[in-house]
Amino acid sequence: MNFYFEAEKVLKYLPPLIFIISSVIIIKLRPTINKILLKQFAKDKKITKGEKLTLEFSTIITYILATFLFHMGVLQFNLPPFWRKAIDITAYCLYIGLATFGILKLVDMVINYMSEKTKKTVPISEEPLVETYFSMISKVTKIFIVFVAFIILLDKLGFNVTSLITSLGVGSLAVGLAAQDTIKNFISGILLVTDRQFRIGDRVYIKDIDVDGYVYDIGLRTTRIITIAGNNLIIVPNSKLTEGVIENALYPDAKFKDSIKIGVAYGSDVELVKKLIIEAITSTPDVLQNPPPSVFFIDFGDSALIFQAFYYVKKKDIAYRVKSQINEKIDKLFKEHNIEIPFPCRTNYFPEGVRVKIER
Repeated sequence: MNFYFEAEKVLKYLPPLIFIISSVIIIKLRPTINKILLKQFAKDKKITKGEKLTLEFSTIITYILATFLFHMGVLQFNLPPFWRKAIDITAYCLYIGLATFGILKLVDMVINYMSEKTKKTVPISEEPLVETYFSMISKVTKIFIVFVAFIILLDKLGFNVTSLITSLGVGSLAVGLAAQDTIKNFISGILLVTDRQFRIGDRVYIKDIDVDGYVYDIGLRTTRIITIAGNNLIIVPNSKLTEGVIENALYPDAKFKDSIKIGVAYGSDVELVKKLIIEAITSTPDVLQNPPPSVFFIDFGDSALIFQAFYYVKKKDIAYRVKSQINEKIDKLFKEHNIEIPFPCRTNYFPEGVRVKIER
């Protein structure tokens, strides 16, 4: 009799224990599952963004399943109504939170897949623009998902969602007036993407605020730019960009036109000087031969004949290095051919002469 009684007590707690132990086992197996997926993805010795998102999504699914099993296991116990309700609400909040994170990762996976697929159908120069478009779509979609999850959670916690939405509608005017700048920057962010002023990765110069750098990210309210000079992150409101003057060095063409101005002594062979300058430019790496470089005799200076050469480089980032190399070659060629680069001289002329008095 006692044996059957003890067995019945053990069997009574067996189902909840199985659920709870299963949830713990799933959590413990998570690193192993990720390791297997990682090994599978790393066969080509490179993990893509989509594969990384898949790993993160699998982790969230693991946590959702473990939470569900743990929740089911706890509910098998004979708990008072208050604690049962508290556990249900807590578990529901966890479900909503984890499911929201899972959906956000799923959105990232879908957006990444669509972005990579679209990039294959456009020229290489348009790939940053595709990335910018899908980045904006992803951000707007995520905001909507989080808002819906928040409303569902409030409804579960007992709030009157209908009254809340109505209140938001009534108070939207006040909110709009208080958040004019935020709304203005949000609309400006959408205009920046649709107008194609620049893309993520482009090098831009914003004249109004004197910022030169690379576009790191285009957000819904601000744009982040990494400066060239200090490698610092500058956060600029989107409205400043739509209203200001922006110089884009990489779009629609990454080629950068640069020039060199140089003076030689009077009496120098003009044709020889032009030939040597062209030779220095064309023999420098990263100088584009199409369009071809050109040199012009532009002015008679106070103490020199002034020449100016124009050429193109692959992109603005290397312009200073290329110019330095060209200047070094010009200096070397001029010395080899005895062409003088004069420096300014001043001669003082006194029509009536100068009388100097010397005293001991």
